[in-house]
Amino acid sequence: MCPLYPLHLVLLYLCLLLPLLFAVVEGTEDMFNNWKLKFTPDSIEKLQEYNTSEVQIECVDCSVPKRFPHHLTLALVSEDPGVASVQYLEQKPEEEVLISLSDRGFDEVSHWRLPFNLRAHFLGNTQIRAEIRAEFAPNVTARPVLSTKPVGVGYHSLALADEIKGESQMRFCGDSLPVSVVRKKTVQSRIFTFLVAVIFPLAYVNMGCAMDLGVVKETLRRPIGPLIGFLCQFLLMPLIAFAVGFAFPANHPFRLGLFVTGASPGGGGSNMWTLMFGGNLNLSLTMTALSSLAAFAMMPLWIFSLGRLVYSEDIVIPYSKILVTFGALIVPLAIGLLITRYLPRVSKFLVRILKPLALCLLLFILVVGVWANLYIFQLMTWKVIVVGMALPWLGFAFGCTIARLAGRPVEDVTAIAIETGLQNTGISIFVLWFTFDHGPLGDMASVVPVAVAMMTPIPLLAALAIQKVRSLLGYQTEGRCPVAVSAEPNEMDMKDSESKQKLVKDTEANDAEEGIDEDRHGAKPIIKSAHGCPLKGNP
Repeated sequence: MCPLYPLHLVLLYLCLLLPLLFAVVEGTEDMFNNWKLKFTPDSIEKLQEYNTSEVQIECVDCSVPKRFPHHLTLALVSEDPGVASVQYLEQKPEEEVLISLSDRGFDEVSHWRLPFNLRAHFLGNTQIRAEIRAEFAPNVTARPVLSTKPVGVGYHSLALADEIKGESQMRFCGDSLPVSVVRKKTVQSRIFTFLVAVIFPLAYVNMGCAMDLGVVKETLRRPIGPLIGFLCQFLLMPLIAFAVGFAFPANHPFRLGLFVTGASPGGGGSNMWTLMFGGNLNLSLTMTALSSLAAFAMMPLWIFSLGRLVYSEDIVIPYSKILVTFGALIVPLAIGLLITRYLPRVSKFLVRILKPLALCLLLFILVVGVWANLYIFQLMTWKVIVVGMALPWLGFAFGCTIARLAGRPVEDVTAIAIETGLQNTGISIFVLWFTFDHGPLGDMASVVPVAVAMMTPIPLLAALAIQKVRSLLGYQTEGRCPVAVSAEPNEMDMKDSESKQKLVKDTEANDAEEGIDEDRHGAKPIIKSAHGCPLKGNP
């Protein structure tokens, strides 16, 4: 007698059933290999946030032998439900939707279609994956027509068998549907864009009234200040952006956004900040105009050389937008100069309200700009915040240091430092939008220039507050000149011609004509500088 009796009978039956089991599994795999699942349309491009798009999934050659014990389920899975999710019938959108094909009778036909909806939630890219799941058991329990459950581990092989609640289940990957979601233009963003387009030109008209063409011509005749600003703007800032960009992986949209921001021309309110700090407004406006013109050559030079190491794909430079930016600066300034020439009394009033207007505009940009771009905070990480602070703050530091080493006057140092640190983030955003064809990657890459724009005013507001507090505490007495005036001319005096501004701060100087005040006791006229301080050579 066999020592394994009666176990050898069980083993014998198992040996007989094992080939049958293998045949069933192999036959199932071959059966599903012939199925052809496809989505119509085959991709969803630029679906706006909160919108819905209808999609159909179609199966061809998907018949199942009736003798085969099975229960078929179609699973539609979103790889990133935060970007887009699947909605079937009247159910709420889910990251995974299960539809019973057996209960619908689709397992008995070779060709069927099912419609469903895609619901967009937030900008980005995702894929909708279709899976056919077959369950085998001696007595398969009927499932509801529609059921949902959390998605499990992703399936990458053709067939994966496991045990779920005692039932043998096989899952077969089908087609995938690429989905891209773009940001929907909100009411607040439209209001912000409109108001900026209206208020900024008005502010530059006021600055045109405060300009002195004589000072500008002298600055261009001896362009030491603009040359320093040019080197800081188009040599240091791209290199700083390239170095700081290593915080992000290679070929990452955030890294491209940072580099393009560093290679952009100056602007973005630099003239208004220079005005608030009492810097050389004429030099600031001259550098802004020159950097906008230089951007036609310098941006392509950096982007098509060092930029290839940052992002390997083609980068589009919007020359028309750069030209529009230049025109939006020059035309209002020209209007301001014409007002000064033909309407001097109106010009004096516009100059008088220039500082309050600039302060209100800067606060408006900071507050309303954040309100209009709240979506940015959902994409911000600590790395984005750090690089958003590093680029402008390092620009301020290097610009100030180099200008001081060059022996420039205080007003020029202020203008050069601010012009270096403030980038025209609007140009960089346009570059990213055109490069990524206005897709979700363009909005995602724009997070970095927007972060730079949001972090830039922090040290400037802090410095301005400290300056005002020191003034209130009496550290700077009334009537004292910000730069000491010596009795004998020196090298600083020779450079003074680039630093003088026609902008007069106090009320008396605005009421006087040509910057000349009569002494109350009938003395000779006293010629004053841009800061309201007597110039050398007065009686």
